[in-house]
Amino acid sequence: MNKKGRKIIALALSGSMLMTTTVFARTPRFNRSNEEWATLEDNNLDFDEIENLIAEYNATVRSNEVALAKFKRDYGRTNTDVSNHYRENAEEILNNLDDPDPSDPTYVARLSSVATARATAQSLLSTADSTLEDADIIRLGYEQAEKTLAQTAMTNMISYKSGLIAIEVAKGNAELAKTELDVANAKLGAGTGTNIEVLTAKEKLLNAENAINKAVSDNSTVLKKLQVMTGWGYNDSPNVGEIKAPDINRVFTPSEDLAKALENNYTLRINEKKLANASTDSDRQSLKLTIEDNKKNIGSALAVAAQNIASAKEGYNYADTFAKLEESNLNIANQKYSVGMISKSDLDMQRVKTENAKRALEQSKYALNQAIVNYDWIVKGLAAL
Repeated sequence: MNKKGRKIIALALSGSMLMTTTVFARTPRFNRSNEEWATLEDNNLDFDEIENLIAEYNATVRSNEVALAKFKRDYGRTNTDVSNHYRENAEEILNNLDDPDPSDPTYVARLSSVATARATAQSLLSTADSTLEDADIIRLGYEQAEKTLAQTAMTNMISYKSGLIAIEVAKGNAELAKTELDVANAKLGAGTGTNIEVLTAKEKLLNAENAINKAVSDNSTVLKKLQVMTGWGYNDSPNVGEIKAPDINRVFTPSEDLAKALENNYTLRINEKKLANASTDSDRQSLKLTIEDNKKNIGSALAVAAQNIASAKEGYNYADTFAKLEESNLNIANQKYSVGMISKSDLDMQRVKTENAKRALEQSKYALNQAIVNYDWIVKGLAAL
């Protein structure tokens, strides 16, 4: 089933699994060509279109869009508009208050109600004096939430693809455990093994089979989260596309990317907007210190992300070397088996080890992909501060 004409099932703000039954009719947020819509509305979930899928189909994003429009309608656009709205609400409460008649049987209850209303009005007046909000700050917060959902969806897709390999690794481990059990049984039958060795091998096989089931279940959960976040229903079956191999030769220079990361960072932009709205010295001083701290943390986050990429590249290079070594070992094992120097079970074990080494190499590519995605999102404004 494709996404065309569907309604979006609302999610919790985290963008995870199905949480409510509220629905929103899909109305386009951006002007797109017919070709772009055809791509978004087909049944293919491709890595490169995740940002656009989140923008058009994620229920949290669409709900926030409605909330932003309501904020502008109710509170206005500027900080002055927002402050005036709080004052008007307070004045309305105060203007509608009447002191209760002491002879009224409900006097005590009404007196308490009046006191509560006065306290509410006073709180609104205090908020009117201290609020730093405006429509741009609300918009930036919602944009930050949208981009965070897109980053999470990308992470989920990488995890899902890596998880498919993890399932194959688990199956390979189960195959090794089965071979080891066969060997243990054969030794027991020949009088050179023990029941303890057989029981140990059986337990290892059982654990390996349980690991397969867990890997399948965990990966299914990741897929469901991914597809619901990007607009499919929980029971749909999108075609999940491939993820391009990472560019091993790409150079990452935090010092050169820092200016863009600072310019784009949502938390920093929100705090700078609050500083522009601040009217008291204490608020301005506090926000200036916060902004300086934000800038330091963004630089630190970018440097750490670059280090993580370097570590992921080292992991990839090691996995590549190890996979080649195991391939060489398999060639040697085949030669030994052909002349009767090793058993079929020894050859099978080496074959599975070689296959798992190749799978580990594929997983190391996804780990590098994830490290690069994390770096790129920091540049695009999502450094965790």
